[in-house]
Amino acid sequence: MDWNETYHQTMTNQSFQRARSAEAKAQRHSDLIRAATCVLEQDGVDGLTLQAIASRAGIVKSNIYRYFETREALLVELLLRDFAKLVEELEQAVSGEMAPANMAKLLSEMFASRQQLCELMSEIAPTMEKNISIECVRNFKRALLGEAGRAAFVLQKGLPWLDAEEAMAVFFSIHVFVAGLWPVTNPPPILVKLYEEPEFAPFRYEFAPALFGMITAHLLGLEAMKKLSAGM
Repeated sequence: MDWNETYHQTMTNQSFQRARSAEAKAQRHSDLIRAATCVLEQDGVDGLTLQAIASRAGIVKSNIYRYFETREALLVELLLRDFAKLVEELEQAVSGEMAPANMAKLLSEMFASRQQLCELMSEIAPTMEKNISIECVRNFKRALLGEAGRAAFVLQKGLPWLDAEEAMAVFFSIHVFVAGLWPVTNPPPILVKLYEEPEFAPFRYEFAPALFGMITAHLLGLEAMKKLSAGM
């Protein structure tokens, strides 16, 4: 029995009674995040419904609303948690100045190793921010700015020719790259079958190499512009 099955069985064998203390509420919140992660790993964003989470956690769906106002509110929290973990790894990996291509390789590999984060990033604009309250969006964006600021600081350590504003802009660009590349490089089964035909082979792209190329070109372009501006 794998971890997901063990966790599911444990949750369904326990009664999900209303949490009274702050500690108990925090544990219930964590349990639902873990249940949602299990569903997301198995069925993807499309399969991540509140009913699926409730079934995985062994509760009735209405109990989820005590902790998350909507499915989308839960998704943005998952995204934020995944991005925070990536930033922590980036902080450990960057100890000094790096060549732009090496930084691009590091970043592309980190994102490529996080399928859930990439899938969520591709969904945030078209789906995830459309069914949550302004207060939820405000809290999410505030926390996201904090994590992006940490990431930008690390980026400046590796690429000291970037200023703080430029480093933040790099991560915005990477978000755009990931959000656009992920669905294209992870097409539905019917397109996978179609792309096996030689005529449509040019549509086949691998995520990590494509992301590496985009980040590399972006960083080299910024570096060239900085040098050009300094020489004027």
